Amino acid sequence: MTPIRLLLADDHPLIREGIRSLLSGNERLQVAGEVEDGQALIDAYKRLQPDVVLADIKMPRVTGLEALRELVKEFPNIRFVVLTMHEEREYVINALRLGASGYVMKNAERDELIKAVITVYEGGRYFSPEVANILADAVSGNATPALPEVSPREKEVLDLVAHGLSTKQVADKLGISTRTVETHRINMLKKLKVSNTAELIRKAIELNIIKL
Repeated sequence: MTPIRLLLADDHPLIREGIRSLLSGNERLQVAGEVEDGQALIDAYKRLQPDVVLADIKMPRVTGLEALRELVKEFPNIRFVVLTMHEEREYVINALRLGASGYVMKNAERDELIKAVITVYEGGRYFSPEVANILADAVSGNATPALPEVSPREKEVLDLVAHGLSTKQVADKLGISTRTVETHRINMLKKLKVSNTAELIRKAIELNIIKL
């Protein structure tokens, strides 16, 4: 039987080593390559054409979800499994919207990880129990909106900040006061539950609120 070829993407070498160790005993699975950031994931996927991708969300340069968004344009049938510690609902929903076929927590046991890979390879979908509960709440309407409600003006401010404009430059460009710009920034920090502007920009990109 031809093995299922995997591409691993995680910025922590010990995590990748642990995943390889978990999967090494299964004859159906073969690690074809591993990378440490999203841009390398995009490049490696095009080069290796693996059967399944196992990727974290937060990685340097390009995040896992940004890489998925780019890859699905050229490879709409990509089999992509998110393997992460993040079980926040906005991440789960956004991953599915972008085309992920699976979402597994990093504390998953070996058998669960193998089942996830094989299920996705065979054309199905797989979600860790915690994630399945989140999706059940979303379907039943028992949860809050998947993505933070960011106003059009807040998006404008954030997009300009992400492109390197200072508070004064943003204010001048939008015809508002610097105090108003700062108010929008503080509101977005609260909405996206982050502590500084760099984290705000990164999370907004991950959640597809803005694009660079």
